Amino acid sequence: MRSGLACLLVLAGVTLTNATLTVEKRDGPAVLAVPMVRDTSRQLFKRSKSVDVGLKNEEVNYVSYVANVTFGTPPQNILAYFDTWGNGCWLDSVDNSDCDLYVDHSSCSGYGAYNLTASTTGKKLDEKFAYDDSGAMTTGDFVTDVLKIGGVKVDTMKMGIITEPMITANTLSLGYGNASSISLTQALADAGTINSPAFSLWGQTALFGGVNKARYSGPLYTFPIVNGSDLTKALRINMDGISINETSAASTKFPLDAVFDTAVNMSYVTKSVAQALNAQIGNTSVPDEYGQVNFSCSAMGENSTIEFKFGQLEFQFYLSEFVSQESDIATNDGWYPDDETCYFTVCEKVHLQYERSIVLGSNFMSMVYAVFDLENDEVSLANLDWWEHNPDDIVEITSGKNGVSGAKSGVSEAKSGTSGAKNGTSGVTNASAGTHIEKGLGITAAVVGAVLMLNI
Repeated sequence: MRSGLACLLVLAGVTLTNATLTVEKRDGPAVLAVPMVRDTSRQLFKRSKSVDVGLKNEEVNYVSYVANVTFGTPPQNILAYFDTWGNGCWLDSVDNSDCDLYVDHSSCSGYGAYNLTASTTGKKLDEKFAYDDSGAMTTGDFVTDVLKIGGVKVDTMKMGIITEPMITANTLSLGYGNASSISLTQALADAGTINSPAFSLWGQTALFGGVNKARYSGPLYTFPIVNGSDLTKALRINMDGISINETSAASTKFPLDAVFDTAVNMSYVTKSVAQALNAQIGNTSVPDEYGQVNFSCSAMGENSTIEFKFGQLEFQFYLSEFVSQESDIATNDGWYPDDETCYFTVCEKVHLQYERSIVLGSNFMSMVYAVFDLENDEVSLANLDWWEHNPDDIVEITSGKNGVSGAKSGVSEAKSGTSGAKNGTSGVTNASAGTHIEKGLGITAAVVGAVLMLNI
């Protein structure tokens, strides 16, 4: 079941005739910016029976990718989640008994639920919606209706409406879609709202069809999407290492494929990598049923760091950004008291087996600048510019090769004796290059406060 952080709008449609957009004429770049809102109602998410729900103190470093949209005529207010991993799009029905779990069950605790009979433009289709995620089948009906997001109106949007209780959230995919559902990203491109099916994510903002050069620092590195016969096509690239205080964890196991998943709060790694990381932070406890370990906060050095390496790009953050605390009480400077129990939010992947090796959840994604180019099967990454003093510098992502302006290849030369997931077209295997970029630890430390205050 999909739990944790966030997914948002995706339109579902078998063909382009299922989604018609009405857009005002613009003189600026062909892009669509969608600000996120802070998630305070803590809805039960899909995947909640297997992942994240049992994790301790998930409020710390909690960032969600949820935005206001409307569906129907007159507009029915919906809070929906952007999902970078999944390929399904659905909304809860007002008749879904899951909504009875909440005090405000009529609106599913403020997230909103769709009422077909209350819409003058809604139409129920003669086909059933079904979506299988990690062995948990989500079912309902398909409908078409008017969707509004970020000033854009989709006149005929095909969506799955969940009528059976499965502890779901209003979910719309940003990725590749499937045979019966296309993503919001692809639909916006097909309708001409954006030039190419691509989008950027930073902090709590999604920018469809463009890159905001003022929101990242240093080079923007591009990596190929990796696929294989045993992998579902997703926003997945090779990862070349993860370390604590620059001491590599199970370096001989890398590169490993890593999928970007805004729908989970934590990040998840293989057992061998988790064991190496846990040993480095001084943990001696056995992982719980969710793969998470706890340790004394005093065992973690105040200046300890964690590094994530992708080819020529390395991200370095304070380790405390990936640690939560049992009591949720921190000192004025954000540091944890010595007598507290801390929880590491990079966990062993005991669930999510279908997502293969590594899952980079929102605790990682909220700390980097990422561009996802569906047309060219590429992901571009860079360091975030946290202070946001500079005015926006938005450039369209164009259709065709090299559509992401200013990006350069981040792939390193393959090393003998290493293996990883192969690119779906070239078969190239990425390996670590050992090239470091500027770390900027002082800026990184401010990430949590900055992200949670954005666009509320």
